Amino acid sequence: MNATASPGELTERYRRLQRYVQWTEQDATRLRKLHPLVISAFEPLVDDFYETIESEQDTAKVIVGGVEQVTRLKQTLLLWLRELFSGQYDTDYVVRRWRVGWKHVEIGLQSAFYNVAMARLRAGLARAIEQEWRGSQGELMRSLDSMNRLLDLDSAIIQDAYEAEHVARQRRAERRRSEEAFKRLVEAAGSMIMILREDRTVAYFNPFAENLTGYSATAVVGEEYTKQFLTDEYIEPVRDEIGKAFGGDSTHGFENPIVCRDGSQRWIVWNMQWLDDFSGSPAVLAIGQDVTDQRIAVERSLQSERLAAIGQTVAGLAHESRNAFQRSQACLELLELELAGRADELELVARIQRALNHLHRLYEEVRDYAAPINLDYQSCNLAHLWRDAWTHLEVIRHDRDIQLFEEISEVDLNCVVDWFGVGQVFRNVLENAIVACADPGEITIRSRAWSEDGQDWVQIAIQDNGPGIDPVVATKVFDAFFTTRNKGTGLGMAITRRIVEAHGGCIELGAVQHGAEFVISLPRQRTPPAT
Repeated sequence: MNATASPGELTERYRRLQRYVQWTEQDATRLRKLHPLVISAFEPLVDDFYETIESEQDTAKVIVGGVEQVTRLKQTLLLWLRELFSGQYDTDYVVRRWRVGWKHVEIGLQSAFYNVAMARLRAGLARAIEQEWRGSQGELMRSLDSMNRLLDLDSAIIQDAYEAEHVARQRRAERRRSEEAFKRLVEAAGSMIMILREDRTVAYFNPFAENLTGYSATAVVGEEYTKQFLTDEYIEPVRDEIGKAFGGDSTHGFENPIVCRDGSQRWIVWNMQWLDDFSGSPAVLAIGQDVTDQRIAVERSLQSERLAAIGQTVAGLAHESRNAFQRSQACLELLELELAGRADELELVARIQRALNHLHRLYEEVRDYAAPINLDYQSCNLAHLWRDAWTHLEVIRHDRDIQLFEEISEVDLNCVVDWFGVGQVFRNVLENAIVACADPGEITIRSRAWSEDGQDWVQIAIQDNGPGIDPVVATKVFDAFFTTRNKGTGLGMAITRRIVEAHGGCIELGAVQHGAEFVISLPRQRTPPAT
């Protein structure tokens, strides 16, 4: 039985209690016959009942509405006494008695004082009946017994309601205290903590999760977690894992990436535990540890090992292949002389030459990435370097409608750098921009200078009008061997970052609305790279 029982449940409960005390229709008939004998005593008994309540300090404090409240309470008790002797004890009667019980909890009346007042009322009713009784002594005793049974039934259902509502309120208060204590605990936690409903919506989102994902709790609570934070490939596996937690199987060490508000991804290892009650319904507590940095460190360590092996292998291949390339080149030059005037055959020779050049370039690119960077510093004008790189890229843009624009104002572009290394940086970035643009293509170079902590800096931003870079791809642009093209090694931008960082500078993606932008920041004077 609980404080929110239905009328049908209350009636069934009352009928069981009637059977327990052996209540019969004869008892109801006797109560109806007693009504004329006690009706004149109702008002004095009601006055006495509330005088008893008001005479005690602990009970008087529940009367906060003054005379008006006492008047209403007296009318309620008069109605109750009339119903007591009506002989009609249906569902409405039971529900009204139940309401008396939880009303006592609401106003704070302790059940012990109610029981004492009820005993005084019971005695007063018995006296009134005895004074007006004109029948046999035996029937009087049976009538009083019927009245006492009914009063016991009423007290039982009122007490039942009182206890049920009192316990329910205690539980709600305890749950609120527990939830508040829980929130105080998790709000200081260094983990992503969520509480999920059975429909996978978020019921709680802690401050660490807000900082990690960029989403406020207000924006997330009530939304479906899997749709808010997961890419399509992870939605079903994560839903299944949450379902297991709701089935009682705790989850330990389940790992998946989440998508943050800025489009970046963070890898989270989850532990999930079923909660039988959170704010009135089952839920799952999900605690996630951000392991993104650890994964990156492991991947870099593995990559370093792979690169060391690749470096050794490629160094050997490059050494052995150099003679082969030279012999092939010499043979092609002789073949060109033999085929003078034969255009079709010369075109085939040219195609072989281009293929060999491309293969040689791949060897050199891998070798350059695996080899240590040794910088030859000298004073250079950065504009001269990117213009020279643009000229060298004519071979891939000669049949393209693409233009280079410069917005460099009055910035001093002289820096002490390795001219070949920085030239390679500009070639790689500009080549990517050319490939990304559709005709008519526009590539714009902007510059600015500033000083920070006693160091002078020059910044070069190169922006194209291409389709831009997908947020997921953006996180991997500078990774070795990552490429979205169907040819190449995927080392161009990785080499670019190594060169820039070797100068003590940095390269990153710019935040632009259209196209893609690479921002290169270099110290004006020679400086050791950051460790």
